[in-house]
Amino acid sequence: MKNYLLLKIIIFVGGSLAFLSSCNNPKTDLSDFNVFIEKFKKDSTFQSQHISFPVMEYYSDEDFPLDILERMISKDNYTFIDLENDVPKELRNKNLYDVHITHSKDTVYYQKFGKNSSINITYKFQRVQKTYHLTQIEDLTD
Repeated sequence: MKNYLLLKIIIFVGGSLAFLSSCNNPKTDLSDFNVFIEKFKKDSTFQSQHISFPVMEYYSDEDFPLDILERMISKDNYTFIDLENDVPKELRNKNLYDVHITHSKDTVYYQKFGKNSSINITYKFQRVQKTYHLTQIEDLTD
């Protein structure tokens, strides 16, 4: 009985220490979306490895803004997605838009909304194992 109780205590303490060490070191845990998105923004190789091709992109028609068009981005026609500069040049001032990150179960929406502009971009990421993959882009910016 003593051995059984001692084994339970060792397992509990070991599990608690493993949990605490993972909480104290979030920079190495790619399951944390904030760490993930910073790397996704900067590293083109990392980015291409974390896109579920083909990705659907929905966007506003320039001539008819109420019309939503779509295109597939395949691995062959993929180019680096610069999340820092994905809006028109005149709107790139970060004071002109807010970034919202919304979680829902295994989905994360990384959204940019203009404060006094028409910026409206949503990147949809799905959690795959312990990381995330971009699965859809919706750019309704006029």
